[in-house]
Amino acid sequence: MAEIFWYFLKLGWLAFGGPVGQIGLMHLQVVERQKWLDEEEFIRALNFCHVLPGPEALQLAIYIGYRRGALVGGALAGILFILPGFISLTVLAYIYVNYGTTPQVLGVLWGFRPVGLALLLAALVRISRAALKGPFAVALAGAAFVAFYFAHVPFLIVLPACGLVFVGWRRAAPAAAAIALLFPSRAEAMEPAARRLLEISSFFLKVGLFSFGGAYAVLPYIREGAVGTYGWITDHQMIDALALGETTPGPLISIGIFVGYLAGHSRGVPWLGAIAATFWLFLPSFVFVLAAARHMDWLTSRPGVKEFLRGVTSGVVGLMFAISIPLAQIAFRPQGTVDWLTVVLGLAAFAALTFWKWRLNVVVVVLAGGVLGLVRAFAG
Repeated sequence: MAEIFWYFLKLGWLAFGGPVGQIGLMHLQVVERQKWLDEEEFIRALNFCHVLPGPEALQLAIYIGYRRGALVGGALAGILFILPGFISLTVLAYIYVNYGTTPQVLGVLWGFRPVGLALLLAALVRISRAALKGPFAVALAGAAFVAFYFAHVPFLIVLPACGLVFVGWRRAAPAAAAIALLFPSRAEAMEPAARRLLEISSFFLKVGLFSFGGAYAVLPYIREGAVGTYGWITDHQMIDALALGETTPGPLISIGIFVGYLAGHSRGVPWLGAIAATFWLFLPSFVFVLAAARHMDWLTSRPGVKEFLRGVTSGVVGLMFAISIPLAQIAFRPQGTVDWLTVVLGLAAFAALTFWKWRLNVVVVVLAGGVLGLVRAFAG
């Protein structure tokens, strides 16, 4: 337990740069140095985590802790992995809420917003290259975009439907029925603060249950709920959450903590909002990994699982493109007219993340945008 505690506490504070870097750090320690797992089991565990909803880096940490220290070890590893991100994002949310209107902070946020959009577009390019193999996958992504952007079909219907359609196409059989989760409540009779916490808890539980395909895949759902359905945050704040999430340790899906803080703030319970979002957002990952770890080989070998996930990923491309449009309008037209300095900064960040031969670290790009925004604020 001491080994698990100190290693995952350290890993949590070093877990910048998205799941690829986080998984690489774990491989270096647990396979090459400590020999807690061999190469074959590490790969099988990673495939197992890809099958489950939720952030794969967190789930891999939980699995490693489970193999080293059973259920308690798995829970401890997961909690320590997300703890630094929780601390960082709640502190940043506090600063954002209380000092976000000062010229210096506004300048930093001006630099963050086009970079945040560039991060989303760069991820869209990477996922498109990996997922859209063949004309059917491209057509499925286009259908997902039309359904989400024009027909306003909910996220929880679009992605499972894409997965089922892809399975049916590969097997030349009709798709199965969709699954829906209902969360009935009597929130109308509660006090405003209690009602808000119930809404935060219910919403982020659904996010955690349906977060297939990584953090960028679930961004459309977070925006759909937090901006559109509940009105907790604005599109400006959604872009800020994305940029701040990239500069803090832990899974990118931890931006839900920032959203939960802001959602709770308007009802006087910001810290409880952040805690509720954290608990329900990550609870499914703990439950799925700790409950299904012993059945890892059986689950990953089930027919149709990979096809379903490929279909979901195609749908993710369409949904990411759908949310890029309104976010681009917010980032590049902050005052109703095009801010060409913002456009240039966004394009430069996108090029640095996507096409430049020496691709810069995400954290470096985000912080560079913030510094330029601060310089602009002082110059103005």
